[in-house]
Amino acid sequence: MDPDEAERRFAAMLEESELPRFASAHHDPGIDMLEFTWDHGLTIHFDLTRELDPIDDWERNAILDIAPWDGEPAPVDVYVPGSPDDPRADASVPGVAVHRGPPLHPDDVTTVDGIPETSPSRTLIDLAEVMTADELRECFVRAREIGLLDPEALRAARARVEWRRSLGMLDEVIAEFCG
Repeated sequence: MDPDEAERRFAAMLEESELPRFASAHHDPGIDMLEFTWDHGLTIHFDLTRELDPIDDWERNAILDIAPWDGEPAPVDVYVPGSPDDPRADASVPGVAVHRGPPLHPDDVTTVDGIPETSPSRTLIDLAEVMTADELRECFVRAREIGLLDPEALRAARARVEWRRSLGMLDEVIAEFCG
């Protein structure tokens, strides 16, 4: 889809839904992706190779800057290289779940806006520990839709992972999506 046409159609959807218009739009021709950003920080990514989906409840709440949860938000998961038995480990931080383990391979880490994050492949592997197979499949589908499912990087990251109880299920899902 043409980026200008997609932007016009999305703006019309917002207006029809009585939602505020995005503050800016950016087209990344390298991955054929259009990003819509609001002043409060929300960015929605639109894959120009697909049809524009209707705005769902999660997107509506995010555009309106309404928290998508009831009550207290889930903690933010943070991975810190090091032993959980290290007596120098920091005390807990409210709203943060610290996970400790061996240092990550450089290919399992990326930096976004100056913040180190696990790579998309490593994130999919880590999600297998906290999701059902169907939930993990949905994540693989979404990663494929937005161009983040890299079978080669996924297999390499999987080969580096320590033993986990979820590896059997993870390997099945990888085989379904990556052959």
